[in-house]
Amino acid sequence: MSATLSNQTIANNCISLAPWVTSLPDFPLAIFQLQLLVVFCVTQMLHLLIFKHLGMPPLVSQVYAGILLGPSGLGQFKSIHEKIFPPLSSSVWKCVAMLSYSFTMFMVSVKMDFGIMRRTGRKAYAIGLLALCSTLMTTSITKSFLQKNVNEISDLSFGSTILTVTSFPVIACLISDLGLLNSELGRLALSSALAAEIASISVMFFNNNFLPVLAGTRTLLTACLYVSGVVLLIIVVVFVIRPFMRWMIRETPQGRPVKDTYVLISFLIMLLGELFTDISGQYVLLGAYIIGAGVPDGPPLGATLVEKFDVFITGILEPFFISSCTMRTNLSTVSFESNITRTIVIVFVVVIVTKITVCFLCGVYNNMVFQDAIAIALILCHKGSIDIASYTWFRDFNIISEECFSALTLCATFAATVMPFAAKRLYNPLKKYAGYQRRNIMHCKPNSDLRVLACILRPDNVAAVINLLNVSSPTKESPIVVYVLHIMKLIGRSHPVFISHDMQKKKVSHHSYSDELLWAFNRFEHSNKDVISVHAYTAVSPSEAMHDDICTLALDKLVSVIVLPFHRKFGFEGSVDVEDYDQRMLNNSILLRAPCSVAILVDRGNYRRSSSNPNSISILSSEALFSVAVIFIGGNDDREALAYANRMRRGNRIKLTVIRLVAQGDEGELRPLDAAALREFREMGGEGNKEFRYKEEVTRDGAETALRLRSMVGDYNLIVVGRRYNLDSPQTSGLMEWVEIRELGIIGDLLSSPDLHCKTSILVVQQQQQWIR
Repeated sequence: MSATLSNQTIANNCISLAPWVTSLPDFPLAIFQLQLLVVFCVTQMLHLLIFKHLGMPPLVSQVYAGILLGPSGLGQFKSIHEKIFPPLSSSVWKCVAMLSYSFTMFMVSVKMDFGIMRRTGRKAYAIGLLALCSTLMTTSITKSFLQKNVNEISDLSFGSTILTVTSFPVIACLISDLGLLNSELGRLALSSALAAEIASISVMFFNNNFLPVLAGTRTLLTACLYVSGVVLLIIVVVFVIRPFMRWMIRETPQGRPVKDTYVLISFLIMLLGELFTDISGQYVLLGAYIIGAGVPDGPPLGATLVEKFDVFITGILEPFFISSCTMRTNLSTVSFESNITRTIVIVFVVVIVTKITVCFLCGVYNNMVFQDAIAIALILCHKGSIDIASYTWFRDFNIISEECFSALTLCATFAATVMPFAAKRLYNPLKKYAGYQRRNIMHCKPNSDLRVLACILRPDNVAAVINLLNVSSPTKESPIVVYVLHIMKLIGRSHPVFISHDMQKKKVSHHSYSDELLWAFNRFEHSNKDVISVHAYTAVSPSEAMHDDICTLALDKLVSVIVLPFHRKFGFEGSVDVEDYDQRMLNNSILLRAPCSVAILVDRGNYRRSSSNPNSISILSSEALFSVAVIFIGGNDDREALAYANRMRRGNRIKLTVIRLVAQGDEGELRPLDAAALREFREMGGEGNKEFRYKEEVTRDGAETALRLRSMVGDYNLIVVGRRYNLDSPQTSGLMEWVEIRELGIIGDLLSSPDLHCKTSILVVQQQQQWIR
């Protein structure tokens, strides 16, 4: 009986719901979810199938998705278009799109580091301000000639003004998508864009508030009241809201994210700021922009806001907003026979030509390469989400006509499509790493200093690097100059940061364990006076661009070898505790681009601190010898590993063993360069030498080599091997198919396997690759 009643109830409910299901427009939430799903699917399909393979940023697919779903695409099929985008639902998705954009503006402003204005050089100011002023002047002249042919004066006035504007968030997003954040061109473009952004906001603010006074549509008193509201909001942000947010940061324990309550309060303040600017007669999103600028960028508050909401905003809300804006584009209204369309296109061309000319002249004056000057001009001509949002805002308030809006959107689409493609083809940041000079250990003079760039990504890397330097046996005749680079992931800001620390003044960075890093290396330098010189840096950049900071520093400081930590962290039992995918990608990127030799340090226990004394950084006692072995087969990388081990041999507590793996039947054959590298070691490796040994191991194939190495790996504290990846030899035949970590090479991968329950650390060396791009 109960089952019958339950089935009857379900049937009745289904019957009552049937009209609702078949008529989606009666359900605002259901139709909005359908719209969101359609926009998301179309944008992802366009990006993954077409634009991603062309190197285009995601913005391009979002713009084209809107055009395809608008009147010029899906709108041609009215029955389908009205079911997905019924007219009654327009107010819903427009409201959600505007809310999405307000969150986007807030997050963009939070990421902005206005402190770079103090660090911006004259070159960036010149490019940014001259590009803006010159385009304003040339467009004004062009407008005066074309104004007589345009009936709608507002179309020409506002259309030409917003075409000249350079938006910093748009440029920052483009540079990040192109992977140029840490490049010289990227830094210059960001600084120039920020200078132009401040000037552009000032110009737009003046036009919106005081041009109506000149036109007689608004009184001066009203304009002053509007302006005073914005000034009051800025004062409140500077003297009330920002100190309050700094109090939130002080109340947050070091290294911990801020409380969820503080995050909610920050968004509440943003909404109040938007409400205040709307009441003051300004654009509602100006409040979100000003409040976001008041949030301290970076960790912990800015980073927490970005971590919690950036993926949802940039992955879901922003694409929906961009597509909803371009969805209003009606290509049928655009005609080159029309004065408005022709005028907008002419002004757009004038803006591009002017910026290219100004950037070229500034580049010639500052001795820039021709391609770089053109590339930065193309980047500054890029249009993005903020520009499209401005067009939409002007259209919603009927400031510009539908034809003008469609023409402006097409110009923005052209700029968003062509400019990134052309800039990426013109500028290649890898050219400066070309191996014109030999910078490796093997070619260092015997009594010259060894320049080492040591990269620190995790706290446990500190002790491992310090002890490797200690084992490297620096002397007064051949000291070691160490450049320590602390690498941090960029979170909560859009501009990368590079800090040079003065070790004597103990200046620290913004991370919880940077104090420990600087203290450890400062102590290490003082305990090795006259033989060790330490210079510390901190780089804050996104994961995909960290390699550029490392390679640039290595190039500038004439470094011979870059020491990188292995992406795996081994536990005391030999198991893998941490596996960092981003760090592995970083190591591979540096191996491909490094302007010098590269060494990957696999720390397996011997480079850890003493458990009895956590502050101890020395692994060598005054009595014990430290055993180092070099596995030599032949080739550039093996010779480089042998050269590094030869420097270690100079220490009086290092016991070095050179093990040459010889293929059966080829015992006496050596290449000339390999023979020259081994000559000194073969002569010294007699029976009576306790601190140095040379021996040869004859193996038939890779399987026998693996057995020999696995049996001897526990006899040494450190094994140095050459990477020699993809080099065929009888000693390693058959092992290539079993390689798991390709960046370590065949031998390095074998010795660093978690299956080997030992505490032997591995140093995999790759000699500088002589390549020219």
